[in-house]
This record gives sequence, C-alpha cells and structure tokens, in this order.
Amino acid sequence: MELQPASEMAKVAEENFEKFKQIILESDEFESLKIGIKEAANDGQKTLLCNTSDQRVFKILKDELVKAGYRVNEVLFNQHIMQITW
Repeated sequence: MELQPASEMAKVAEENFEKFKQIILESDEFESLKIGIKEAANDGQKTLLCNTSDQRVFKILKDELVKAGYRVNEVLFNQHIMQITW
C-alpha cells in the first residue's frame, strides 16, 4: 500500500468530519439537548449540565450552541461534561 499525500488525507478527514457533524446534528443526543434546554428554561433555570459521548461530539455541540448565543464551559476536563448558560 502506497502512502497517500498528507494533503489528500486532510481532505478525506475534513469530508468525513462534515458527514459526522451532520449525523450528530440530526441525532437523538442533539434533540435531547435541545429539549433539556427548553425544559430547564421552562423551570426558570438559566443553566444546564450536559454529558456528551466524546470530544468530537462535545466540540460540534459546543460550536452549535455558541452560534446560537449560548455560553458553554467544559466542567470537568476530558470528561465531556459541558455547562450551558443562557
């Protein structure tokens, strides 16, 4: 097997990350997060703790939340727990 150029592997990785991102944004995990935020707000809360499945999921969800105006902090380093505040 021939070693592929780094630029080609970077392109493959980016394409596959975008596919993975779409899967996460259409997942039950993201839907549950949105429901959790709404329920917390309905209960008069302005913060929600959320445990994500892995670091890639954490980053994707964090980026989406920040784009929507939420503040997101990682509560326990490498534990994939985020504190979402609105």
